[in-house]
Amino acid sequence: MKLLVTNDDGPFSPGLRILADAAKSIGEVVIVVPETPKSATGLGLTLHKPVRVNKLTLEGEQLYLVSGTPSDVIYIAMNVVAGRPDMVLSGVNIGDNLSIQVMLTSGTLGAVLQAAIEGIPGIAFSAAVDEPSELEEPEYKRFVYNAVKAVLQAVAAHGFPEGVDVLNVNFPPVLTDQVVIAAPARNRFSPSVVKRKDPQGRPYYWLYGLPVEAEKGTDVHVVLEEGKIAITPITLSSLIEVKNHRVAKLVEEVAKRLGSPRGG
Repeated sequence: MKLLVTNDDGPFSPGLRILADAAKSIGEVVIVVPETPKSATGLGLTLHKPVRVNKLTLEGEQLYLVSGTPSDVIYIAMNVVAGRPDMVLSGVNIGDNLSIQVMLTSGTLGAVLQAAIEGIPGIAFSAAVDEPSELEEPEYKRFVYNAVKAVLQAVAAHGFPEGVDVLNVNFPPVLTDQVVIAAPARNRFSPSVVKRKDPQGRPYYWLYGLPVEAEKGTDVHVVLEEGKIAITPITLSSLIEVKNHRVAKLVEEVAKRLGSPRGG
């Protein structure tokens, strides 16, 4: 199995090494990452300037560094570096990627979702820690490594779940052997904007968010309140299939207002 390993934290993240080492247990690993941290870039692509690729040897292993986003990495890896992979693995991210709100902006998820658009399955791994040093703590590092390896070996043994494009895996900040399927919460944070002034008196703004109360049964509650590993399956088919009868009624009304009785 050919595996593309990437992240949104850059080449020096301890989570990248954990993921790459665990991935070697199931296949051939190629590491292609953004050259600098690209958190919260979502599925953004670099279209307004050139994207450059460099090589780096780190701890005896060759990495490819891309001057763009995690989504750029997917296309550079496929078309420049290594060809089409069998699966894309992203992480292990420093910080959780819980809730729809966070998943839609996450660079970690952005890489595997971009791959899924190209028909390549992917798994995103994230750890609910605040600092790289927490992920490097020996006992916790061993826990994350063993959990990542268990997920990858299970997928290798049984195949990627049918009808699923991406698996979003989040590790709690505590050690555990419990793992569950969890639906994503809608929100993880309550967004706020703070206005300030620079030394020249011109206004600028800080965007930040305060955690919201976790709804029971969601990924946020499972990981942060129950201390369990959450696996959230994601499928792109829900973006393709149109089933909502209320939307159909809306389309009929729009067609009527446009003078087309059959909606075209």
